[in-house]
Amino acid sequence: MTRQHDTPRLPRGERPDGDAGEQLLREIAEREQELQRQIAEARAEAARRVEAAQRKAEEVRAHARDRARDLAAGAAAEAAREAERIGKDVLARAEADAAAIRKQAGDRRSKAVEFVVREVLGGQA
Repeated sequence: MTRQHDTPRLPRGERPDGDAGEQLLREIAEREQELQRQIAEARAEAARRVEAAQRKAEEVRAHARDRARDLAAGAAAEAAREAERIGKDVLARAEADAAAIRKQAGDRRSKAVEFVVREVLGGQA
């Protein structure tokens, strides 16, 4: 595949003479300088875009970290509330069980006293 350039071409078989050759060389040099300038501008623009993308990516990462921290704090607070509720439920059941055991012990103490009195007094009589 042949490459086409924007440089002026001489008719076939003609050779550039001194002035025309110098003019052609100047045009080639100018075109080369223009292309170099365009390449430098494109590289600078690419660098700016990469830098902007990196800044945006860092902002997104920072936002995600903040959001994760907020979610973790919310989950921890919810877990603490649930643990408190469970602790209160366990304590309430334990207190109810203790009260039932004390009542049962009180009922049995009366029967035990009656039994002992009956046995002691009954054994003497």
